[in-house]
Parts: sequence; structure tokens; C-alpha cells
Amino acid sequence: MMVGLQGSGKTTTIAKLAHWLKTTQKKSVLLASADIYRPAAIEQLKVLAGQVDVNYFATDSNANPIEIAKAAINQAKKQFIDTVIIDTAGRLHIDHKMMEEIKHIHHEIQPIETLLVVDSMMGQDAVNIAKTFSATIPLTGIILTKTDGDARGGAALAMRFITNQPIKFIGTGEKFDALEPFYPDRIASRILGMGDILTLVEEAQRKVDHEKVKKLAKKFQKGKAFDLEDFRTQLQQMRNMGGVSNIASKLPG
Repeated sequence: MMVGLQGSGKTTTIAKLAHWLKTTQKKSVLLASADIYRPAAIEQLKVLAGQVDVNYFATDSNANPIEIAKAAINQAKKQFIDTVIIDTAGRLHIDHKMMEEIKHIHHEIQPIETLLVVDSMMGQDAVNIAKTFSATIPLTGIILTKTDGDARGGAALAMRFITNQPIKFIGTGEKFDALEPFYPDRIASRILGMGDILTLVEEAQRKVDHEKVKKLAKKFQKGKAFDLEDFRTQLQQMRNMGGVSNIASKLPG
């Protein structure tokens, strides 16, 4: 179950999480939207589910959010789907109606994970939001979005302290693979300007076309010259890893 304010990147993060579960954990995933107040959110999740190639539970905007969540879980059980991710309604601000609704949904479906999605650029407001949600429902973790613009990561440290719940993932960009498990030691290294070589190596393993690398290595072993086509291939590989800025952000110094 995913909760958070409107504009925090919650729906997009759900698609990223589904992509991560499918590609790295080899899990089957079903997405369902319980946001009946914003038809665009339902359609957005449907489109995103198609883009990351996971199952989608068709939602009627006239249905009750609790019934939607229950029906999605029942469908997943029938189809032997490993993971169901429920997108709950977001608001522009925290209000009593919103908090009561997610409280009731949580009580009825008893999710294994309840993740709060927070925009890390909100600073102190993000901490207050986390505090309010934590007091309403038992959170199991937090996902920070837009951390590529939050160089210091202060919000992450404060929310971990206030809620006593772990930061489980961080969003590092707009692409579906721009969601990383949160490693405190690695983030601390970035904050201190010491880089994050381990994450960089993992990204290279996932995103670099190893067949092209082998092909290029064999070419050099035969003594052939580096040409413009090879240069284009190298640029594309770098682009797959998020470009020069992403690579540089993880290097020491």
C-alpha cells in the first residue's frame, strides 16, 4: 500500500517499484488505483502499468476505495500474482478525510508493507508530513523521490529519526529504472563528497550492454582502431547509465 501527498511522485514511483520488483526480484506484480477522486490518476497508473509491462486491475471511479483494494487482492490470489501495489488517493495537503480513508483501507486489507512516498525537496515540510502519516497508520518504510536534486539528504535523516522507520528506496531520476534501494553508508559517502562507487558498479552491471563491451574488447585485441561507430556506442552506454552528471555524482571529490 502506497500513501503520500499529491505531487510527491507517488504514482510514478509505484511504476518504478513494480519495474524493480519485476526485473531484480523476478516477481509478478499487479497495480491497482484506489484514487477514485482523480480519474487522471487511474488512467495514469493504467498507462504506466503497460509501459513497465505488469498487470493492472481495472478500476471503476464510482467504486469504494476499500472494495477496489479488496477486489485487486482477490484477483491477484486467483492469478497467483506475487505482489499487489495499491495506489491510494493523494491530496494537495493533509486533511482529516484523507487520513481517515487511508486508515480504513489499511485496517481492511492489512498490507504487508505500507510505504510513504515523500518529495525530498520539501525539506522540513516532508518531515512534518512523515510525522502525521506515521501517527495515523503503521508505516513500514519511506520512499524518497527527487533525491537527485537533494544533494545533502537532510530530509532522509530527519524522517528516519522522526518515524523510526527505514528509508527503503530513493528516486534518482525520471526513468523507470531510476529507483535505488537506500543504503545509509552509501548516501553518507555521497553527502561527504566521497562518492558511491558500489552503486556505480551495480548500475554498470545492470545498464551496460555487455555483448557490445565484449565485441569492442575483441576488436581492440585484434589491433583494430577505435572509430566513430565505437565512440557512438560508448556514448550510448554512458547515456544508459544516466549520463555524465549521474556518473560524476557517484565519483569521489
